[in-house]
Amino acid sequence: MSKSKFKPVKSSQIISHGKDNASNIEKYISRLESSDNLALPLEEELLLLEQLTEFDFGKFLLKNKGLNGYWTSYIISGYRGKNKLHTLERWIVRKAPLVKATQERARIFTEQLHKYLEDNSTLASIPCGVMDDLLTLDYAPDLDMQLIGIDLDQKAINLAKENAVRCNLINCTKFVKKNAWNLGVVNQYNVISSNGLNIYEPDDHKVIELYKQFHNALKKDGILITSFITPPPGLCENSTWENYEEKDLIRQKAIFGDILQATWQAYRTEAQMREHLETAGFSVVEVIYDSSKMFPTIVGRK
Repeated sequence: MSKSKFKPVKSSQIISHGKDNASNIEKYISRLESSDNLALPLEEELLLLEQLTEFDFGKFLLKNKGLNGYWTSYIISGYRGKNKLHTLERWIVRKAPLVKATQERARIFTEQLHKYLEDNSTLASIPCGVMDDLLTLDYAPDLDMQLIGIDLDQKAINLAKENAVRCNLINCTKFVKKNAWNLGVVNQYNVISSNGLNIYEPDDHKVIELYKQFHNALKKDGILITSFITPPPGLCENSTWENYEEKDLIRQKAIFGDILQATWQAYRTEAQMREHLETAGFSVVEVIYDSSKMFPTIVGRK
């Protein structure tokens, strides 16, 4: 199924978005010039900063320091429909180690979701973004499914509705604008697909509270499919990261660490994730690592 093409959306009210009203390039330059621990020489990082201002995805990152639903879908596969990519943009979507891991993570989610498709089931995507995780699954014609998209970003919900229409699934899809930490849902879903919240929240207690919300929302034996980013080399002596080019990792650190100070850098180990899910009431079914062991998928059962 071909991916839908959406116009970028922007908001500063979502956990993944920065609070600045506009990009302040001078502020970026000043911070880089005063840093004594850059991944690349200052001149190279200033050039990367300049290049980020030259394409829409880079401009969004400079303003928000994180991804919304549209841009998450874009880096996974949406960029393929674009005729021409900026040189730096092409590197980000094709070479940046964490972006490649994100793309593989999305494929793993699809494989896992297909395993749990059953007749008369209700599947929820939280946060739904443009809801590619559920809307692009291969549903058998005789399956009776209810799809629920929950997101705090109304613009993301609007795009997800457009996506549902394009995928001919609007009649079995419902959208709700709600904070994932305040779902107020009990025993309603058979499966919850959730990517992108825990990587923006460094507070373990808040993350466990999120998983408790998911646990309450699931029916008995319900399945949670979620993910986490493992600590990178240098931050953890036992980092699991592998199968990457060192030069690409350094450039990634320069862009997302030094320049953007990206907000998605709440790293956790498999042991921590297991503990968090089990504290919330889940039993861990399996952990599936991507080939770089950066962005694993973890499956829990209520």
